[in-house]
Amino acid sequence: MEFDIRYRSYVFKHSCTDQPDLSQEHFPPHFHTAYELLFFVRGDAYLALQHTQYSIRPGSLLVIKPGEYHNIVFRSEAPYERYVIRVNPISLRRGMAELLSRTQSVYYIAGTPLEEEFYRMDSHLSFLQENTHVNACIGSMDLILSYLINSDSLIQHADYINNDSKRVLDYIDTHLVEVHSIDDLVRGLHMSKSALYRIFSMQLETPPMNYVRTQQCLLAHNLLAEGVPATEVSARLGFSHYSSFYRSYQQVFHASPSEKKVI
Repeated sequence: MEFDIRYRSYVFKHSCTDQPDLSQEHFPPHFHTAYELLFFVRGDAYLALQHTQYSIRPGSLLVIKPGEYHNIVFRSEAPYERYVIRVNPISLRRGMAELLSRTQSVYYIAGTPLEEEFYRMDSHLSFLQENTHVNACIGSMDLILSYLINSDSLIQHADYINNDSKRVLDYIDTHLVEVHSIDDLVRGLHMSKSALYRIFSMQLETPPMNYVRTQQCLLAHNLLAEGVPATEVSARLGFSHYSSFYRSYQQVFHASPSEKKVI
């Protein structure tokens, strides 16, 4: 049973593509402002995630965190079937967002209760009245997340790590509020501008400062959700002018900081 249920900050989806398009320009690296869980039922592909690559197979569960650039790269036209759950961190019950932030990126869940819970979503939705579908999906999501945070034995490790890219992204992550220009990255990393642009072009297909601004705005979104005033958020993140923060935030979220939009 295929389904596509969207409610506020939630997406629950089960879909199948009979013949995936192998043209890479249709699947550029992209990011979400929410957590995305993708349960890979069948297909022939691998996951490019930030500075890593993972082989994925039927039974792989991908956990993609807010702001992580990723794409699924198809190796053949074999049918592609998947379940997707997408949820904004502020919609998760207390403490779950923090636990989820510590999870790994790929798990192999074939033959486990975690896999069974994804398949149960189909039977729930086929049995229940439509006006209860959202609540049923949220209930399934809560069980899936509870299983996930207790599934360290199911972790699947990366097949490839680009260490140059990892060093750059780790630096940005730990110096996020200090980076305001490409020159800040050049000085901090002791790397030329051309080398930085080459890494971002090859790995993420976005300029370095676009990536930095995206990560800063994701942090801003979380602070705003906690009730921190927009002007204070702008100052905390080191923006010299509120107008610069406003424009960056609007580019990422297509909403103003004052809207506190749930993405």
